[in-house]
Amino acid sequence: MIQMLDDFENYLEARKTGFSRVKQFKEQGTKMVGMFCAYTPSELILAAGAIGVGLCGGIEEPIAYAELKLPTNLCPLIKSSYGLALSGICPYFNNSHILIGKTTGDSKRKMYEMLGEMKPMHVMQLPSSRESDLALDFWEAERVREKIIRRIEDQGADVYRN
Repeated sequence: MIQMLDDFENYLEARKTGFSRVKQFKEQGTKMVGMFCAYTPSELILAAGAIGVGLCGGIEEPIAYAELKLPTNLCPLIKSSYGLALSGICPYFNNSHILIGKTTGDSKRKMYEMLGEMKPMHVMQLPSSRESDLALDFWEAERVREKIIRRIEDQGADVYRN
C-alpha cells in the first residue's frame, strides 16, 4: 500500500523536476506543444521535431484569474486550466509554441478560442466513433503533424522534416 505522505512528496519532487526540464528544453531551443487532450498523437509531435507537454488545470488558485473573463458557473477544470494560462504561472503553457485541444464541449471550445488569442491553437476535430467506416479518413484529414510544423515555422523556427 502506498503511504499518502510518501506519494505526496514524490509528486512535489516530480513537479519540480518537470519545471526544471521545461527550462532546460527552452535553453536548448526545443519546441514544445502544449496538449489539453490525451488523444493528441504524441508521435506526430515528435515527428514535427517538438515535444509534448500536458496542460490541464486541477488546482484552485488560478480559478480566480479565469473568473475575470469566464462565467463563474463553468467547470472548475476549465477555469483552472484557463486561469493557469492567464495568470502566467504555468511554465508548460508559457513555453509552449502551439497548443492542441479537442472538440469535446462548448465550454472547452470557448476556452480554446480564448487561448488562441494568447498562443497559436489547433483544435483537433475528432471523429465521433472509431467504429465508423469514415473515422480513419476523418482523422487523416486532420493532418496534425503538418499543422504543428507550420505553426512552429510561422514563429521563425527550424523543424525536422523527414
